[in-house]
Amino acid sequence: MLTPRAGLLAAASVAPVAALALAASRVERARVLLRLPPPERRTVVGRGLLLALVALLLVLAAMQPAVRTHASVRARTDAEAFVVLDTSRSMLASHRPGGRTRLARAKRQALSLAATLQGVPLGVATFTDRVLPDLFPTADRGAFDSTVESVTIESPPPRDVGTTATSFDALSALATEGFFPPATRRRAVVLFTDGESRAFDPGTLAETLAGQGVHLAVVRVGDGADRVWRSDGKAEAAYRPDPSGARESVARLRAATGGAADPAAAVREALGTGPTTVVGVEPRSRTLSPFVAVLALIPLLLVLGISPGWLRGVTSLKSKGTLSGS
Repeated sequence: MLTPRAGLLAAASVAPVAALALAASRVERARVLLRLPPPERRTVVGRGLLLALVALLLVLAAMQPAVRTHASVRARTDAEAFVVLDTSRSMLASHRPGGRTRLARAKRQALSLAATLQGVPLGVATFTDRVLPDLFPTADRGAFDSTVESVTIESPPPRDVGTTATSFDALSALATEGFFPPATRRRAVVLFTDGESRAFDPGTLAETLAGQGVHLAVVRVGDGADRVWRSDGKAEAAYRPDPSGARESVARLRAATGGAADPAAAVREALGTGPTTVVGVEPRSRTLSPFVAVLALIPLLLVLGISPGWLRGVTSLKSKGTLSGS
C-alpha cells in the first residue's frame, strides 16, 4: 500500500449503511401505515452490503495497492556522455514575461534526451566562459534528472564580466580537465546553448576535442523574439538578442566539430554499442488503484438497479438454464 493511512477512511463506510438503515426504517413505518406487504429481507440486507462494499473498495483504491518488482540496471562500461547546459544570463530570455526561458527549454530537451539513451551513463555540466561539472556520468536517471532540474542561471557566475559571457573556447576543458576517465573509450557531449558566444577558434577547439575522442552535438535554443524581462514586466534594455550571430556561431561550431543538430542520433552514432554490466537494482511500482476504483462501479450500479451488460448476459444465461432444466 503506497498510502496506507488512507485506510482510516474506512470508518466512512458506516455512513451509507447507516443512511440506508434510516431510510429503511422510514419506509417500514410508511408500509405499516399503508398496510403494504413487507419486502424481501434479503433485498434490504443485500443493498446495505453492496453500499458497504462500494465504500470499502474506494477506501482500498485510496490506499493505492501496488505491485512492486525489482529490475537490474545495466550500463555501458566503455562509453559516457555529458549534457552541458549554457547558464549565461542570456539563457534567462523568454518570449514573454513569466514565459518559459531558454534554460527551461534546454532542461526539458535534456531530460527527453536522457530518456532515449538508456544504458548510457550521463553527466551534467554548466557552461559560461568555463565548464564546471555538476554530476559525473552515472546510470542513475533519478540523480541525472534532479541535477538538471537544479541548474540555475549564472550559478556559478562567469569569471569575466562582459556583454557576452559565453565563450565556446571553454568547451576544450571537456577534453583536457578530466571530465572523462581514461578507461572510457567512447565519449560524447551534448551542448544546449542559445549560441550567443564571444569570438572563438573553432579549428583549435575541434582539434582538442577530437584528440581526446570527444564527439560533440550542439542544440540551439531561443530566437530573436526572446527578451530578458524585469520584475515589472519590461524588457531589460541592456540585452538585445543576436539571432543571426548566434546561428553563425553554432554553424561554425558544428562545421568544425561535426556537431550534429540531432543529439540523440549523434550520441548513439558516436557511442555505438559495447559491453554492459549490472550497476544496481531499480525498484518499480505499478499501482492497482484504477482497477479497484473501476471494480467499485459494479456494486454501485447494482444498488442503483443498473446491471452492467456482461452481468445481464450472465443473468440471462442463468435464467435460460433454469427454464431449460424445468
